[in-house]
Parts: sequence; C-alpha cells; structure tokens
Amino acid sequence: MPATIAFSKVTFKPEISMPRKKSKAPPLDLRAFIEKFGVQHGKDMVSPTAQPFAWLIDMRRVFMRPEYLAEIVRQFWDKFAPDGPAQIGGMEVAGIPLLTAILQAGHEKGHELNGFMVRKERKTYGLQQLIEGELTGRPIVLVDDMMNSGESLEKARVVLERAGKKISEIFVVVDFQSKKGMIWRKLHDIKINSLFTLEDFDLAVTPPKPVPQQRFEFVWRYAAEPLAPFDVVPKSTPVIVGNSICFGTDAAAFVSLDMDTGKENWSYQAKGAMRKGIWSSAALAKGRLYFGAYNGIVYCLDAHSGAEIWRSAVCDWVGSSPLVVERHGVLVVGTEYEKPRMPGSMVGLSLETGEKLWEFPMRAYQHGSASYWPVDDLAICGSADHSILALNPLTGEKVWEFYTERSIKYPPAIDLERGLAIAASFDGYIYVVKAKTGKLVEKFKTDDLCYSTPLITHGRVFCGSGDRHLYVIDLEKMTLVKKIDCGARVYSSPRLIDGKVAFGNTGGVYREVDPITLEVTGYLQLVDGITNAVAHTADARRIFIPSYVNELYCFERL
Repeated sequence: MPATIAFSKVTFKPEISMPRKKSKAPPLDLRAFIEKFGVQHGKDMVSPTAQPFAWLIDMRRVFMRPEYLAEIVRQFWDKFAPDGPAQIGGMEVAGIPLLTAILQAGHEKGHELNGFMVRKERKTYGLQQLIEGELTGRPIVLVDDMMNSGESLEKARVVLERAGKKISEIFVVVDFQSKKGMIWRKLHDIKINSLFTLEDFDLAVTPPKPVPQQRFEFVWRYAAEPLAPFDVVPKSTPVIVGNSICFGTDAAAFVSLDMDTGKENWSYQAKGAMRKGIWSSAALAKGRLYFGAYNGIVYCLDAHSGAEIWRSAVCDWVGSSPLVVERHGVLVVGTEYEKPRMPGSMVGLSLETGEKLWEFPMRAYQHGSASYWPVDDLAICGSADHSILALNPLTGEKVWEFYTERSIKYPPAIDLERGLAIAASFDGYIYVVKAKTGKLVEKFKTDDLCYSTPLITHGRVFCGSGDRHLYVIDLEKMTLVKKIDCGARVYSSPRLIDGKVAFGNTGGVYREVDPITLEVTGYLQLVDGITNAVAHTADARRIFIPSYVNELYCFERL
C-alpha cells in the first residue's frame, strides 16, 4: 500500500506593510562622473594614426550607467527641448543609446516626436538603407556623444541632404570646440548645443593639423537605376572621352555622360549579363572603347556614338579590365569559365575584329587585369592562381611568374624609371618585383586584403588596404614611410590630380594628400562608399567621383 503522508496545518497571516518614506536622492554631479569614468588617461590608448593618446573621452562608459544617461536626457529636455513637434536623429554607434533614451523620455513627457538613425555605411542587404526610420517634415535635431572635427556629423548631413532634409540643431554632451569643428558649423550654419566643453574637464585639443584648403563645389550627380549596394568592391572605373565620361553599371548598361551636365549621351545594354553586369573598366584607343561583361562577351564600341563595332563571346563571365597593346594590335583580358578543368585564362583578341589570337589557361577564375611593360614587351597581370604573371602579348607565352599567397585582382603599377612592377594582393602584401624577370625586390605587409592598383609618384608608392590605411613607401630606400589612417577600407586606386594624391574610401570620404608632406589638402564627404579611382579633366578643374552603388558625382575644384 502506498505510504500515507500527513500534512500539518499552517496558518499564513498577511504581512501589513507600512508605507516607507522615500529619501530624496542627492543630485547627480554629471560633470564629475564624466571626468572620473569617461575621461581616460594612460599609456595604453592609441589614436587612429597609431600614435599614443594623452587622453580621450569615452562616453559609452557613461551611457551604460542608466542614472547618468537619464541625467543627460533630463538636462537635454530642460535646456534644449525643441519648440513643437520634432524628429530626433542619431549616428551609429555611440549616439544610439542617447537617441533611444531621449525619444523615450520625450514621449513620456508628451512631446510629438519621430526618430531615425543614420548608418556609417549603407546596409548591403535587406532594405539596403542608410537611414533607419521614416523621415517626416518636422525640424531635425541630431544628437551625438561628442563634437570634435565634425567629420561624423558631416556624413549625417550629406545623407540627410540627399533625402531633401536639413539639420536644424545638433545636441552633444561634450563640444571640443576644435578649429575644424568651428569651421564646420560656421560653413553649414548649424547651431551646436552642448552640456560641456573641454574646459569643463581641464582638457585641451592638441595643436590642430592644417585644415584642408582645397574647396569643392557640387555640379551634378548621375545615378544608374537601380542602385547596386550589395558588393562593396571596385567596379567599372569611369574613363574620359573628349567631353564625355563613360562607365559600366551593375545593371549591365555601359553609359556615356555629358561632362558638363551629367545627362546621358548614349547607353549600350550588354544583354544576358548576370547580376554584376559590367565591372570591367573600359580601355580607350583610337576612338574605341573595349570592355567585358558578366555574360562572357568582350565588346568594342565607337566611343562617340556608342555603336557596336564588334563583340567576342570568349567565356562565361568577364570581370577583368582589358589592356590595349597597340604595337601588336592585341587586346589582353582575363576570362572566367564554368569549366572545372580551366576555370579561367588570359586571352589575346584582335583589336580590329575581336578574334581570339591566343589563350593562356589558368587554374582559377581570372578577374585580374594586366599592365604593359614596354621595355621588354610584357603584359604583366595579377592572377587568381596566386601569382604575378608576365606574358608575351603577341603570343600569350609565359615569360615569368612570381607566386604570392592569394589572388591579385587589380593591375600592377609599372615604374618605368626603376624597372619595377608593384602589385597589391589579397594576402595583404604589396609586392615590388623586377618587371623584366619577376624577381622579388621587397614586400610590405598590410593588415588586410589589398584590392587596388598602387600609384607611383615623387619616388613613392601610395597603396590602399582593407585595413583602412593608405600605405606610403619610399622606393629608393624600400622602406615604409607612413600608413595614413583613412577611417574606412581603401579600395579606390589613387590618382595624381593637380600634384595631389587623390583617392576615396568605403565610408564615402574623398581625400587629396600632398605626396611630400602627406598632409590632407582636400576633404569631401559623399553619401556612399568610393571603391574606384577618381577621374578628372586635363586641367584638374573638375573631378568625377564614382560610388560603389553606381553613382557618378561631378565637383568643381575651386
């Protein structure tokens, strides 16, 4: 039989709770807390330029303490509450806790509010947006943790300007009142409200670097439809033809634009191309444009009318950019096949007819492109076979090959003065080899993949890396001079414009750098990332900046 369990009776008496007197919390000393927990001093802090910081202010540590975040929000609404309905916006990442808390408190106070967030870079999937949230017609108050040079706020400003909106005011916890920041707010006539300045913490900015003197004036913008934000990589670089500028798009259209107005002169459709469309950068020779498409066809068009002269179906896909070798009448370009035994190759085509003259087989898809070494008549390319390869452009015979650790997808730079070929690899190295023999001279390590063609000027090499730096190498001493922090990946191949090294980054920033002093002389913020080289007129008065989403901007250099 089952055991019997006896339970004793227990009588529960409800407790009578007596009301407690709430003790009034002492007022929070926000300034003292920021000074103690936000202001950091020490030897282990490194600036973006790899130099030690004497101090920094980390407002994230402050925002993670809810009572002090609430105090910041309270002071915002007490001192800087907008008149009437408003929309409050913030920049990722540091401004998001502040934005959320301000919106919540404002809602509880009965304010009519709308919120939004501006991304540093466009999301490449989903809705692919730069602005999260819906914009309305209400006045905009932008909030952030700090205001220093104004560079991050400039990104928000240009994104909102593209959307047809203007910032009414900006609120920050700490205003550095730096020289660059003061110039920025005056230039754009934007009021900055803050709770503190550096003086409140007995801090001062270090002597400022020279403010970029080069000014730019917007002329026009062309946007191919639809925009293509999925692949943040180099695509079709614009090429100037007389008073026109031409490039390919992800929608497989090769377009010619009027340089003065940005209006289309003509558009040629590469039918049957896959999602990537036309990533090939066109080669121009004797009034003809040569390029490939992701339908496996290489095209030759009349540069002025866009009329097709010939087409050559050479493979399954062409992402490589052609090289014209006029002395042999040959076009050298990489190919990609859906064939396991020969996934890629370099081919030589007739400039006149597109007929295949020779083919050099490879073990991987050949996205890489070639540059010409005229002294020994060599087409030198990077390869997906993890090498730098030199071919005879007339016959396709291999002359030499230097092996790397990973692919090289962009053409090497050729140094005629020193007899060098310089290639940037996906293995993160910048390789310097003898153009005649392929013998290694030196290699320089970066901290991420390299996806661009270096620039050689003033006895130096300038080469970008995915580690967010532009590397500067002395070719005489074969030493690294400097790595310039650029804040985002540098895939844009540098160009020499008016004696300055010009390039962009994936954060949408265009820079001009003095090749000797390495000071930034020009700075321009775009909405989307810049992954290709910038084109310019012969007199350098106008520049044409492509974005990776298939836009082209024209600016006047003042």
